[in-house]
Amino acid sequence: MLLDNNTERVMDLIDMYENLSNIDKVRLAIYLLENKGFDINFNVEDMVILLKKVLSKLDPSYSKTTVNFAKYKHLLFLSAKYLELTEKEKQNFSVEILFNIFETDFNDKVINKEINKHLDVYEYCYAILNK
Repeated sequence: MLLDNNTERVMDLIDMYENLSNIDKVRLAIYLLENKGFDINFNVEDMVILLKKVLSKLDPSYSKTTVNFAKYKHLLFLSAKYLELTEKEKQNFSVEILFNIFETDFNDKVINKEINKHLDVYEYCYAILNK
């Protein structure tokens, strides 16, 4: 975990998030970053593009189909719980999920290298904390 000041609701969501498969972690992170519900002076789009590239490598059918998020009931549940969070909790949760992805071993050297090199978790965290 990157942040020390998370609330119990954020911690509970992080616990659920950590139990997801790597593909679902990336899929949920993309969804939440695209629909984050808070304003920040940081280019989130670059991270979304990177995560979409990672997801297309993990799930080759991803780039060929339109994703129906409703078919992922566990992700829908997590995103609904996310909506119940305050703005600050949403910010903290977004930092934590990105940090979780940053620390994850995807069993693919190319993916791990791309994430470690281009997923700007610490800069994102700094942008949120200094908002």
